[in-house]
Amino acid sequence: MNTSLLIASMGVRAYQGKLDTIANNISNVETTGFKRREAAFSENLTVSIQNQAETEKEAGRLSPLGIRTTFGSRIAATPLDLTQGIPKQTDKPFDFMIAGSGYFQVRRTTDSGKETLYTRGGAFQQTPVGAGRFQLVNVHGDVLLDQNGNSIEWVRGKDFMVSSDGTIGGTNQRIGLVDFSNPQLLMEEGGVYRLTDGAVTTVSSNAQIKQGFLESSNVDLNQEMTDMIKAQRGYQANARALSYADQMMGIANGIMRS
Repeated sequence: MNTSLLIASMGVRAYQGKLDTIANNISNVETTGFKRREAAFSENLTVSIQNQAETEKEAGRLSPLGIRTTFGSRIAATPLDLTQGIPKQTDKPFDFMIAGSGYFQVRRTTDSGKETLYTRGGAFQQTPVGAGRFQLVNVHGDVLLDQNGNSIEWVRGKDFMVSSDGTIGGTNQRIGLVDFSNPQLLMEEGGVYRLTDGAVTTVSSNAQIKQGFLESSNVDLNQEMTDMIKAQRGYQANARALSYADQMMGIANGIMRS
């Protein structure tokens, strides 16, 4: 077994994953409320301990009991960077920014039913629902929800004013904010998040809503470009090692045939 070939191939795959993560961050540098992700590497050996449940099949192995011989590294996770983005003032009545922790709740209607999703992007627009009433929706048509999970509605002609706690002036509705026991379990899908596991919790008391502001992406373009250059160098080094390992295997095979 050519371990050099295996290590280099795993390195190429890992660095390709890091480059993909960086590319996604850069492509969303102007996306409102976007949270960047960081690729975290891990040795493959750490996922190979006790992966054989049938102990009788361990007999006769040359590796230590319960451990498989593995090579190289992999991307273990791509955790969210929850750092607050820079406020951007727009003075638009339907633009909102969450100062602190928390997420807006929006409802998406599909052929399979209604689903609650979550977002930090607070750019909404009004859409009529009949009888002179309006709702707030994002660019995907997802409806903004209040503290009780109901769609926010108001009558045409009234000023739309929102206080720092999310209360809408002249109504008993309040923009509903939620948080999560583990935000790292959120799966991003085009500007909104779907909760894959964990629990929805109440938002911190220090969270506030700023009307007429949007939260910028927390992507630092300079840092991302630096990380991309480093990842490219790592990718190239592993690609060269892969090529050298392949050449050595070719030489060894040629010696054996001769």
